[in-house]
Amino acid sequence: MLDTPKLLRILGISSKELEGLLKGIDEFYYLKSSPKLNKKTGLPLIAKNGKPRTRDLYPSIKLLKTVQQRIYHRFLKSIKLPAYAFGGISKRDNVLNAKMHQGNKFFFNTDLRNFYPGITHQQVFDMFVRNKIPLEAASILTKLTTYKGMLPQGTPTSPYLANLVFVSVGKKIQILADEHGLTFTTFVDDIAVSGKNDFKPLVNTIIDLLINNGFKISHDKTFYQTKRPKVTNVIVANNGIYLDSSYKEKILTFEDPLSAAARGTLNYYDRVKKISRTKKSRFKSKLGF
Repeated sequence: MLDTPKLLRILGISSKELEGLLKGIDEFYYLKSSPKLNKKTGLPLIAKNGKPRTRDLYPSIKLLKTVQQRIYHRFLKSIKLPAYAFGGISKRDNVLNAKMHQGNKFFFNTDLRNFYPGITHQQVFDMFVRNKIPLEAASILTKLTTYKGMLPQGTPTSPYLANLVFVSVGKKIQILADEHGLTFTTFVDDIAVSGKNDFKPLVNTIIDLLINNGFKISHDKTFYQTKRPKVTNVIVANNGIYLDSSYKEKILTFEDPLSAAARGTLNYYDRVKKISRTKKSRFKSKLGF
């Protein structure tokens, strides 16, 4: 049984240190805010109240960050995620996520709005309990990984926790996808479903599942498409995956081809080409599809 003394031993802290963390939790986070920009125009996005929209990160610091790193390595990583999850997971990325959809013709994409702050402390607590963590330990772990009643973006634990919370609805979408021969993946807040046959009548069912399980969708990032479909910013075709020509143009414009920015862009471009040439079946078996 995972009681509080055992939990503290696993986390490597004393009861006094735990008390200090929970009572002075505000001292262990800081706000890092940046404006949200329109990807097409580069101009700041404006909220309904007339104020600029911001992306607010709450990175953890000092002892709390250390404890969260221990929670991630000693608790969260032992909870296996479904094969559909690609974001925030070691050895998985947006390129492999797109590769899973290669060969399909019909695509549904949506983006979960305010994904991290939209996940409540209650959802995190319920997730721990579902994974057989005793109530007292689940309460402590929730308090150590949530802030102001939400899942803070920018901590060591939040990406994996977000994936784990989403499992409650992800499994339902996966069942629906399996029943209709569809491919379903997630990359953090990016949802993609694709198939060889038209499944447009199922789109509202998928949206309802997301909304009824406490998630909000970005309507301006919700599409059902067949022409040059993209999954996590990678073009998915029948015979491979590709990047927009703008990437190649960007590489040619670098004044210093050895700069970190140039090398990063080129390495990414080469990775997409390499994965595109590799048979999808090789990746699917490795990733559990």
